[in-house]
Amino acid sequence: MRADRKRWLFAWGVPSFIALLLLLLFLAVSLPYPITGPIGSVRQITGWQLDDVPVSLPHSLQRVSARTPLTLSADFTPESGDYLYLKTVYTPCEVYADGELIFSYGQTGSYPAFLIDPPTKIALLPLPETGRKMTLTMRLLSPSQRNSLTLYPVLCGSANAIMERLFSEMWFTLFFSIILLAVGAILWLIAFALMRFDRAGISFFWLGLFALCVGVWSFGECNLSGLCIRSPSLLYTMAFMGMFTMPIPLLKFGVVVLGLHQAGPLQWTCRIMEAAVAIAILLQLTGTAAFSKTMYLFHLLIPISLCVFGGCILWESLLYKNAAARRFFLPVLVLFLFSLLEVANYYLWRLNVQKSFFFQLGVLAFLIIVSILCGYFMKDTFRLRVQNARLSYEIFLMEKQVEVQNRRYRLLSETSEQIRQQRHDLRHHIAVIQDFLENGETGELFSYLDTLSEKIPEEREQRLCENSAVNAVAVYYRQAALKAGIADCSIRLDIPEDIGRVPASELCVIIGNLLENATAACKGTEKPFIRMCSRTADGILTIALDNRFSFVKRGPDGSFLSSKPGGGIGLASIRSVAEKYGGGCRFEAKDGVFASSVYLRLTDS
Repeated sequence: MRADRKRWLFAWGVPSFIALLLLLLFLAVSLPYPITGPIGSVRQITGWQLDDVPVSLPHSLQRVSARTPLTLSADFTPESGDYLYLKTVYTPCEVYADGELIFSYGQTGSYPAFLIDPPTKIALLPLPETGRKMTLTMRLLSPSQRNSLTLYPVLCGSANAIMERLFSEMWFTLFFSIILLAVGAILWLIAFALMRFDRAGISFFWLGLFALCVGVWSFGECNLSGLCIRSPSLLYTMAFMGMFTMPIPLLKFGVVVLGLHQAGPLQWTCRIMEAAVAIAILLQLTGTAAFSKTMYLFHLLIPISLCVFGGCILWESLLYKNAAARRFFLPVLVLFLFSLLEVANYYLWRLNVQKSFFFQLGVLAFLIIVSILCGYFMKDTFRLRVQNARLSYEIFLMEKQVEVQNRRYRLLSETSEQIRQQRHDLRHHIAVIQDFLENGETGELFSYLDTLSEKIPEEREQRLCENSAVNAVAVYYRQAALKAGIADCSIRLDIPEDIGRVPASELCVIIGNLLENATAACKGTEKPFIRMCSRTADGILTIALDNRFSFVKRGPDGSFLSSKPGGGIGLASIRSVAEKYGGGCRFEAKDGVFASSVYLRLTDS
């Protein structure tokens, strides 16, 4: 497999695998979870009294003053081995069974003071085995950072039944967060691998960071995480920092990938989001305002940032006909619409779905589409990199051609001056010769002619082939090989001035790369040599080169790789030019000799 195609396959294969993985998860959300057996034994406790007022859970209280005491009680009959499942959000809580304290959480000093309110707590509590009806009492204090309070349902049943019930309801969010964390890590590995070849690989870094932020946010909010990780403060920080920082890598990803003509709006939006995150962290650490309060600002900033992102893409698509912007408009639009659905559900609809469910679906759809589009992006990047390198190399060769042509011009000028001087002296020489002949001085005549022969200038211009441009490149690299200590450097090229449909610059790329690679390969070898020849027949140009080598680097498939930092494109350029003109190439290394053969068609027939 060729080096450039290997890179393209790498850029396509892994993102496609990630897209397939996310697509399977996206489809799985529509499949019902098999609920069997013990789930039926999970009961929701009813008959609650809130300060002697009947209520049913869940129940929301509005305009509640900070740290208002609330008492919630209900009578129920537990079965042997039953547990309680309860959730408290930013509220200190004490739970009593028939007046006996069985759970206490959120009292002052039990959590970091800068959090202001205790983080969300998910608890699974064993109940006393009384075998009779008992009174369950919950004493709460309303949050200081919110004027509203939600009382969540309390479940009763065996630990296994409760866990299976929760898993049946929240498995998607848990798996979604874990898969996103894994995808983010994979994308980072891809980024570090691709950045060896091209800086454009950083696009995968920002996309991976976006996936990690969303994964951290979802994991921190999932109730199952609260049962698995006994650190509410850690989950609280993960949930809010993941949500707050999520738009930043997405915006930076857009700046890198889209190649915007007007990147200012995205960059300024990114700076505003970074400043907002810094302010939110500062307010939390100083105990001024908790994340749970500054969250409402981000409910506004995040959709606005996505709107700016979408607006920039639309502007680039319409005004500048930006192909990358057109590609990424759909996934950004999908993410924006699902973000609006999430905000609408949070404030208006309050559907019975897991928190951030709509946004999770939007992120899944976004990552599926973007993972595929990144394959296009990296393929285009690699192609552009090869083209730019080829153009740079062609410019380098043209400079050398000009240098050789200038040297040739100087030689011609010097020769012309010599010829003019010799023409001036020619009459004198003819007179001297006539004088020797008239006097019969034959010996002196021959001696004089020998002296004239020694003064005739030798041919100083090197001609390795008829084609001027190729000759200039071949002469340059032959001199470079001689300077490198390769005395055995033979170049015999049968390349006419008229090379048909093949531009001289393309042919120079082949000749130049072959000789440059050969000169580098001979370094450090005993008895180094370079032998190049070519033949033109029936409209086909064949070029062959043998050279000594000390070391070759091979890929897993046996192909030859460049030993240059970041990988070279010499062999890839030779192959692409040859195939462009209906030809091909072959490279072999055996017994210390590297053999290269290239052919291409000079005519269309």
